[in-house]
Amino acid sequence: MEAPPKPAVKKTADIQVLRCLNPDCRGLLAYEADSENVLYVDLAWTARDDGSVRYFPCPRCHGKNVVEALRTDKGQVKHRVTRWEPGGATSAS
Repeated sequence: MEAPPKPAVKKTADIQVLRCLNPDCRGLLAYEADSENVLYVDLAWTARDDGSVRYFPCPRCHGKNVVEALRTDKGQVKHRVTRWEPGGATSAS
């Protein structure tokens, strides 16, 4: 007699607060992402745009956490924070 198939084990979400990708900073950003920095709630529309890149600015080091589109295996478009670039500190007047 064959054993019944085991039910599929659901993978739990590995969602955490997104941190600045600058290894010397690691400041908290106001977004949630998985372990591959894919945004949990796709708030890429809030990213700043300087003409060449879209990014989330770090409030601590003022660097740019670059956001890029990612197409999943199912054809969905999601957004991922892929790298960090230095940015200029902005002065508030």
